[in-house]
Formats: sequence, C-alpha cells, structure tokens
Amino acid sequence: MTSASGNMGAGPGKTTQVGMTKGSLSPEDMAVLCDTLCRCKAIGVYSRDAKILRQTCVAQRLRAKNLASKLATGQTTQYIPEVSYDMRNEPPTPIMLSKDSLTPHPWLPAWIQKYWPGGMDAYNQEDKTWFRRPDVVIVNDPSQPPVQSNIKKVVEMKFPPDQFSKTQEAAYMDIAGDESKYAGVSPDDCGCGDADEQAQRSTAKQTQTDLESILGGSSNARSGSLFPPLIPPALPPSPIPFPF
Repeated sequence: MTSASGNMGAGPGKTTQVGMTKGSLSPEDMAVLCDTLCRCKAIGVYSRDAKILRQTCVAQRLRAKNLASKLATGQTTQYIPEVSYDMRNEPPTPIMLSKDSLTPHPWLPAWIQKYWPGGMDAYNQEDKTWFRRPDVVIVNDPSQPPVQSNIKKVVEMKFPPDQFSKTQEAAYMDIAGDESKYAGVSPDDCGCGDADEQAQRSTAKQTQTDLESILGGSSNARSGSLFPPLIPPALPPSPIPFPF
C-alpha cells in the first residue's frame, strides 16, 4: 500500500458495503460543518461552476480555521478538507506531502507523475477512478495523519442541485472503514433555508465524473485538460489531460 507520505508499504484494512445505515454527526461536528456549509451556500454564484466554487469555499474556510488553530495551539482542528485517497490500496491511503504527513498534497497531478508506475503517460491510459477526495475528513487525533485508523468521520457535503452518488458513498465508506463512519450533509440537514431556485436552474446540473470533481473541470476526460480547483501558485498549469 502507499503510505500517507507516498511511500509503499503493507497494512491491514477493511472494506465496507453500501446499503446499511450511515452514521450521523455529533452536535459539535454538525455545528462546525453546518456553519461552513451555510455560509458557502450563500455565495451568489450561479454559473456552470457553482458547485465547484462552493466546495472550494468549504475547503478554504476549514483551512483558515486550521491555520488559526495551528497558530494558537500548535496543531490543526479535527476537520481536514480535501484529502485525496489512493483507492488502489486496502485500506485506501491518504496522499500527503512527503515532508509533512499532516498536510494533504495540494497538486495531485504532480503526485501521479512521481508515484504512479509509468507516470502520467501510463495514468492517462486508465479508465477507472483510482482517486477519491472527500470534502472533509474528521480525525480523532489531529497530530496524526488521516489514515483509516485515525478517521472519525468521512463527510460529503452536497449543494443543490447535486445529489449523493451510491458509487461515491461506497468509496467513502471504504475510506472510512465502516458505513457508520460516513456521513452526507446537505443545506436541508443544516437548516440553511430553502434551496436557491437559481441554483436549481443553473447549468451546474450538468454532470461531472467523479475524477473530474477531484481535479476540476468537465467535458471528455481524454480530450480536455482538467485542473484541481486550487492550484499552488508556484506550479504552472499542467498541459496534460487527466481522465476521471
């Protein structure tokens, strides 16, 4: 398996099946995540990319809270946004910076080029989604990487008109290690108010594949370049298309 820092090693895991009762969030977790979700739902962007912009809002707000917590206490909060997981391994393993196992790798294409056998050329031939990126992973111990044994909850946050996917839920349960450790949250769950009618009419209704959602973008995966929604400023955009 691939470790949190990107190295290869062995470890035990547990695969789960869809169809059982999914776990609920604690009042404390709901308070933190619903505050973020409702604030991001209020963003007045009704374009084709409205969903991605709102998901990015969630990640940015949680990262800001983590930065403030780290400055104040020396460690982040329990809420880690946008951790990519390598689904080839059992259990799926988080893709973190090689020099900091507590920080999610911000540029998945660079990781693929370095660690995928054959690099991007080989990866471009794949027709299966080998990576998943939950919106939020809640860990038990923020001083340890978000590996399966340290996961309290894997959380997917959905904004209208997006709906929860059974395939996506199955993958997130696999990451969590137990169906009770997965939770889906929507504005209705948080009492954010009525779904915005403009968002319902938005062309954001166009579907995206799971891999496009991770790296960003849409259209045919083999004909268009797909980039992550948050690109490190020090890295130039990659000219290589990334299939999802």
